[in-house]
Amino acid sequence: MPQIDPTKPRFWRSVEDFTSGADRPKAAHGYPELVGREFPVGATEIDGATRRDFLKLVGLTAAGTMAAGCMRNPPERVLPYVRQPADIRPGIPLHYATSMSLGGYGIGLLVTSREGRPIKIEGNPDHPASFGASGTFEQALAYGVYDPQRGKSVKRKGEQSGWKSFVSDVQTRIAAAKADNGKKVVFLDGPTASPFDGWLRKQVGKTLPEATFVTYTGVDRDAVFDGTELAFGQRLETRFDFDKARVVVALDDDFLESGPDRLVNARDFARHRVPEPEGAEGAASLGGHDVGGKREPAGEWMNRLYVAECGYSVTGGQADHRLRVRGSEIVCLAAALYARIVPEGAADVAALGAPFKDSKWVAAVAKDLASRGPTAVVTVGTRQPAEVHALAAAINATLKSEVVEYGLPLLLDTKSGSSTLKDIVAAANAGQIDTLVITAWNPVYAAPADIPFADALKKIPNVVYYGQFEDETSVHAHWYIPAAHELESWGDSTSMDGTVAIQQPLIAPLFDGVQRGELFGAFAGLPDRTAHELLREAHAQNSADITANGGFDSWWERVLQKGVLSPTPPDTIHPTLQAGKIGERLRPFKFERIEGIEVNYVVDNKVHDGRYADNAWLQELPEPLTKVVWGNVAMISPAMAEKNNLAAEEIVKITVDGRAMEVPLFVLPGHADDAISIAIGYGRAGGEAIARGVGSNVNTLRTTAALWFGARATLAKTGKSDRLGITQEHWAMEGRPIALTAELADIKRKHLPMIEEQNGPQPSMMDEWPNTTPEGYRWAMAIDMAKCTGCNACILACESENNILIVGKDQVRRGREMHWLRVDRYFEEVDGSLADAKVVLQPMACVQCEKAPCEYVCPVNATVHSDEGLNDMVYNRCVGTRYCANNCPYKVRRFNYLNWHNNLQGTYEMKMNPDVTVRARGVIEKCTYCVQRIEQARIATRIENHGVGRVIRDGEIVTACQQSCASGAITFGSLHDPKSAVSKLHADERAYAVLWELNTRPRTRHLAKVRNPNPELA
Repeated sequence: MPQIDPTKPRFWRSVEDFTSGADRPKAAHGYPELVGREFPVGATEIDGATRRDFLKLVGLTAAGTMAAGCMRNPPERVLPYVRQPADIRPGIPLHYATSMSLGGYGIGLLVTSREGRPIKIEGNPDHPASFGASGTFEQALAYGVYDPQRGKSVKRKGEQSGWKSFVSDVQTRIAAAKADNGKKVVFLDGPTASPFDGWLRKQVGKTLPEATFVTYTGVDRDAVFDGTELAFGQRLETRFDFDKARVVVALDDDFLESGPDRLVNARDFARHRVPEPEGAEGAASLGGHDVGGKREPAGEWMNRLYVAECGYSVTGGQADHRLRVRGSEIVCLAAALYARIVPEGAADVAALGAPFKDSKWVAAVAKDLASRGPTAVVTVGTRQPAEVHALAAAINATLKSEVVEYGLPLLLDTKSGSSTLKDIVAAANAGQIDTLVITAWNPVYAAPADIPFADALKKIPNVVYYGQFEDETSVHAHWYIPAAHELESWGDSTSMDGTVAIQQPLIAPLFDGVQRGELFGAFAGLPDRTAHELLREAHAQNSADITANGGFDSWWERVLQKGVLSPTPPDTIHPTLQAGKIGERLRPFKFERIEGIEVNYVVDNKVHDGRYADNAWLQELPEPLTKVVWGNVAMISPAMAEKNNLAAEEIVKITVDGRAMEVPLFVLPGHADDAISIAIGYGRAGGEAIARGVGSNVNTLRTTAALWFGARATLAKTGKSDRLGITQEHWAMEGRPIALTAELADIKRKHLPMIEEQNGPQPSMMDEWPNTTPEGYRWAMAIDMAKCTGCNACILACESENNILIVGKDQVRRGREMHWLRVDRYFEEVDGSLADAKVVLQPMACVQCEKAPCEYVCPVNATVHSDEGLNDMVYNRCVGTRYCANNCPYKVRRFNYLNWHNNLQGTYEMKMNPDVTVRARGVIEKCTYCVQRIEQARIATRIENHGVGRVIRDGEIVTACQQSCASGAITFGSLHDPKSAVSKLHADERAYAVLWELNTRPRTRHLAKVRNPNPELA
């Protein structure tokens, strides 16, 4: 059997792959020629049987061995391949490169497929926006494709119809619209930087030259472009290279968790959260570094982060110095920094009327920024107005920052905010729209409360809505077109750095979804062309390196294999600062502190703006700071709770300008006083069963004038309460040395007594665990808390890899969540108060104790030690006594109280990873260090060496959590090799064993978090 390299993307072959023979046609580069196959082998049909019929017969193999006497095994049926495709081997996964877009920008993906089923998503290592890592939204795609709530058929006025009927109606309307060149046809799209989308718009323009394309999203970047226009006189894309940054000031900017470059930002920023670089860079650091156009002194590798924000964010949790401030006051803080750094700044901000209240913080930060010059940068979040972005641009220009650069916009439209909907409402009221095609995500739900968008749709004769779900917008449309999932569609995307990646389907549409290219093709007069054909034509016209690669088919096949086109980075613009313009804009501005309570509306890092609300994986993912699942909460500070006699889990009524909503409270240390933070994206009322009714709809409070900050809000008790689903209800370590921290100065002078106390041998009556395999593997893990941002991508990656099932809010309330990996969050008091609490985050799973307390209490020997040091679970032996869970000091074992697997609906079963047992009711489960990946590597080495086997190389095995981690906080390997990465980290001066005093000898070592505080703010 030929070996298939699991680390390399696979590409789709031609239909000749179903046959064999020496006369099979070959392309010049040695691969079969493509002959127009649209979906991958196994995605649509298997030897004449449709894929859907095949799945009805096959189902999924029952991978779990059930506990005796608990339940019957599900029936198993198999249907073998009559003619097996050349690349498909039972049990051998295939990997396909594709991409997705979020906010209009692309992210490269590598999708694992098993017999035509996409089951696991990673980042594409060849894509610069993901470099092999992935976030929560990327991981969740594997769950979303099997969502049975997705739209299943074309509907006209709520009644069943069909695609042919829709195309016929479109052709009739296009014929009529040609009379005025399509002047009354409007396309309301979401943000996109896709070259294919641009090409499709041009094709529509050939048929309807005066048709209008506009863009809307509830989470727009208009302020970024408006800010550069104010600062430089042109709308520009802003990009950051945090690898060059040594001082970062983030003003209401969660750059580690949100935005198009969040994965790259996390990687580059985390590289400089350790005292010294590793490897060759570490050796070079002894003599200093060339950074920012000058020689950087030795020992200056670690960066320093200042964050100013209202509620705690992922980025705020990494701050060396964090200032809690209401969102509307960020503009004054930016102006104060501007006044100290920009030469003409003091005169420009004199009219503000009041200096920022924390002058010591501003003075220290401004001094630190000025001292680092080119390696310093100020970043601003998209919630802030254009003035704050312009101020930051002026500061960065004065510093000559090399961390920030500008380029021409990649998005097809740089305006996608509320003004777009206002224009459509005005045009609809004036009778200027005959056909409105909505491909933007659910604008009826996402629209601010003061824009009557739903009412305007009633005045448009023909409304077409294209979406994955029958949601709040679909009920107002004359035509509903079910959208194919990203993993079912052809397309492309452009990342922030200009890299174009192809989006290719992994599976044929499960619910007869329509691909985006097919929809626009219908309006372009190309209804008989598939999205695959249109995409090929679009790139055949625009690709410059086709000839050099032996023609289009050869070039296209190479593109599909790698997933990205030849990189063509956008030109870097070096704009000239228009300082006078900023001053003119600021001088009329008068800062007046808003009295009363301010409401901050924030983008949710689980469901985004609500588009992922029907994804149960994301709903049950703990929010990084509050650890709340299944809904949103109103976050307030401890002082505000005490002042207003409020308690957590009380339901309160929040009123802003006469609009009200009810939501439960959460008291969050470190939150700004006299302010409330609430995540958008919840309180859905559409046809998505999982999303419906979960949380509260914040859009009922948002208006165009107060899109992100609601002023003068009132808060009233309702007398009701709601027990929240929280996965971690404690926040303090109670004096125990669990999640350790250290300051850079202490590390430099080797003063780490608390860490040193958590290391070293202890007396024991138990023998040391021997390794009995010839190779002597000693599997181990290291988790660097200095790099961990707490983004939770590792949790979702573990869930996807290991068939971990959803239990729901009620079961989480009972403490029955099933996640094998958790990220504990601890607050540290500052000066005896939680007002300005610091955060420590600690990923925790089974630490694979060498002297495991769970093993000697199990009455049936279900939990045993392997000869390579793994703490294994034999599910068939487990009878559910839970003695092991009671005896585990790390509390990392999960018990199946109910039969979660049998509750799955149809298509969800297709997601299961056949390499991992699906656990039955009544057994304990936990982290296994991805033992299935260890065994896959072992088998591969034996095949490679003709059955003899070779030593598995360091880095050859990558666990699911490690693979997803953008910041590189997780390292896995074997301690038998002293040169392995994990061995070096175990020997690091920051490494320690959690609960060392219990002498459990964990194979997972944590490395203490490092802070780099400014001595002037100590």
